[in-house]
Amino acid sequence: MFNNDLVLIIPIIFLVITGIMLMLLDAFKVRSVLPLISIIGFAGAIVLSIPVNDNQRLMKTAFHYMGITDPGMLGLGGMIATDGLASLIIIFLCASGLFTLFFLGDFLKRQDKPIDEVYALLVFCVVGMILLANARDLIITFIGLETMSICLYIMAAMFKRDLKSNEAGLKYFLLGAFSTGFFLYGIALLYGGSGSTNYAMMNMADLADSGLLYPGLALILVGFLFKVSAFPFHAWTPDVYSGTPTPLTGFMATGSKMAAFVAFGVLLNTILDAGVVDREKVFGAIAVLALLTMIYGNFVAIQQTNLKRLLAYSSIAHSGYVMLALCAGQQGLMAAIFYMFIYTLMNIGAFGLIGMYEVRHEDVDENSWKGLGLRNPWFGAALSLFLFSLAGIPPLAGFMGKYILFVTIIKEGLVLFAILGILTSVVGAYYYIRVIVTMFFGKPEEPVAATTWNWAPVTGVAILAALVLLFGVYPSLITGQLDSLYTTAAAGMTSFSQSAP
Repeated sequence: MFNNDLVLIIPIIFLVITGIMLMLLDAFKVRSVLPLISIIGFAGAIVLSIPVNDNQRLMKTAFHYMGITDPGMLGLGGMIATDGLASLIIIFLCASGLFTLFFLGDFLKRQDKPIDEVYALLVFCVVGMILLANARDLIITFIGLETMSICLYIMAAMFKRDLKSNEAGLKYFLLGAFSTGFFLYGIALLYGGSGSTNYAMMNMADLADSGLLYPGLALILVGFLFKVSAFPFHAWTPDVYSGTPTPLTGFMATGSKMAAFVAFGVLLNTILDAGVVDREKVFGAIAVLALLTMIYGNFVAIQQTNLKRLLAYSSIAHSGYVMLALCAGQQGLMAAIFYMFIYTLMNIGAFGLIGMYEVRHEDVDENSWKGLGLRNPWFGAALSLFLFSLAGIPPLAGFMGKYILFVTIIKEGLVLFAILGILTSVVGAYYYIRVIVTMFFGKPEEPVAATTWNWAPVTGVAILAALVLLFGVYPSLITGQLDSLYTTAAAGMTSFSQSAP
């Protein structure tokens, strides 16, 4: 007889089994099938998570017809969400790992660094992201955060004999461990004041009366701000992004941020919905941090000539946009999820293309890209598409992501912050377009040999570019899903999908 709790977390179990299988195959030196097994793992988890009707997953429906009862939308004794929205988040996070695989094998081969352990790390990292994003208990939140973080620390230092990679891993680990201390202390304060770590069982009135609510929430906020590289906890970002293997940088900048934003948004809304804290004060503090993050990220990115550092500071600015969305409550969380999925497509595509061109660290300097768009027109066109989307140029998906996000913020009454966010986004468009101008109008300083690429990264670029175009024209394909999975906390509010034209 199957255990109901296990049925609810079938996609996670499937990924864990995949990760263990990858470790065993690597140990027995059966390494040629590792990429294929990884693809099967992510694709299988996506299929098992597909919402087929109201808050039901394909596998859960199958078990229902086998006579297995459904105990509800929470698994592991109420510690992790398994509803339709949680399933959609699993799909988005698995997609980030799946798209990364298109570029990873080719990059490692061209760098002559066949590190086969990376496939198991990638799978377990996604498992940590899923636990973090769907946690409904602070213990699971911490387990997910650390599972994800440890894998990312190792990925950052993947090239053991590369000084930049060593620097990236060491900085990320030391600062990450420091932020974990804040996070754990915050959990301890919330537990001490409420008597529970489970979101549904935390006594918010006692927590507010104890005086531990604001200090605990502030310390947890510090931990999350580090993970999403928000100001003033961003210092690690440019060095870590520069030293991490390029396809993994794209993965690091997207999936981990999505998981952290969803986790913090859920916890924040849980506390605020209890009515024990001043919403305006909390949202005001987060909005100010978001504004500083947007301003800092965009204005420092202008000064960068290294493309990976440019995208690193750009990612700081994008974190500011999403933080601002969290100030719009439940509806803002939906907008943040949509934006982070679109950002995942754009960013993995951009970093994937940079990794395809990169042989040495010097290759990511803007000067070495002069004339690249004319020498390789399809390459230049693809990168231009992703950069235009990151800049928010219609009719690409990046425009729709920003449009829905800022409309949601304005509806919440944060008009001034939305205007300032839009203005900083205009600043961001400058440095994206500058790269495009360099590729097509810059004169190369020396002749560059023609470059050829394997089918896998080319296929990945084609799929990502098609999705960026598709969701730019038909954003309702995602917003409609989010709207149908909208929680009862949003009842009475304007339909989320109505934000999209």
